Amino acid sequence: MRRRPVLWVSIALLAAFVYEGILRPIVHGWVVLPLIPGGLPGLTAILALCSVTHAWYALGGRTTLFFFASSAVIAWAYEQAGVLTGFVYGPYHYTSYLGEKLGEVPLVIPMAWFMMIYPSYVIANLALSGRPSGTAMGLRNLLALSVASAATMTAWDLVIDPILSGPQVRAWVWEGGGRYFGVPLHNYAGWLLTTFTVYLVFRRIEQRFAAEEPGGRRAATGADPSASVAVLPVAIYLLMLVSDLVSGVAPAGLAIIGPVVMGAPVVAAAWQLRTMPIGGRPPGERSRGRPRG
Repeated sequence: MRRRPVLWVSIALLAAFVYEGILRPIVHGWVVLPLIPGGLPGLTAILALCSVTHAWYALGGRTTLFFFASSAVIAWAYEQAGVLTGFVYGPYHYTSYLGEKLGEVPLVIPMAWFMMIYPSYVIANLALSGRPSGTAMGLRNLLALSVASAATMTAWDLVIDPILSGPQVRAWVWEGGGRYFGVPLHNYAGWLLTTFTVYLVFRRIEQRFAAEEPGGRRAATGADPSASVAVLPVAIYLLMLVSDLVSGVAPAGLAIIGPVVMGAPVVAAAWQLRTMPIGGRPPGERSRGRPRG
């Protein structure tokens, strides 16, 4: 397959994330392992590139570029409005912890959104349609998959936000605190709104792209249903939970909350994975014809 090397790049990036984000924190104090430089922004970039490269393998180049660009622009716009007005997520501001900013938002933040937007997309697809990608034609499918994807993505924020805005990290500061580990509940409504917008825009274009291809409306049902296409994004989502919990700065209650809220979509996706064949082709490589990416 022409895109197979991209999959191996994605696997290598995930291995680097596991080493730096999970293995090193676990053995810290017993074994000194070499550090991958870059800190949290660097680790975020590694996993974001993992998501991008796997999306390129599974969805094709054109679709991935639109997915990444649209999610980055929408997420940055909501974040910028959120910092300036306090309306979207509640009153907050970013510190210098995450590095250089565009406006009021660190440049790494749009990457951080796509880092989990893509795995959440795959997991929601598996749970609702039994396929790792694609949005079947029709408004009902568009809305249902967008809502499910947004809920899956927001579940992750229930874990990561108390960590990064907590007293030991303070990547951003909530002006008035909040009831959930210092985070205002308003924040999660903002996350649902932001991610729903991203998925609604992308999935509508995904429907349009699919309708333009041979097979037309049927192509919108997505990739060949193989576990090889789906398993790595599910692993990204699950390993991010593990990384958050072994970080050493997670509030104690997240050890219970995290596996519940993030475990539920993983279990739903894994239930579909168990019946899927291991082999298969990414979309655009179903025949000897020209790949769509």
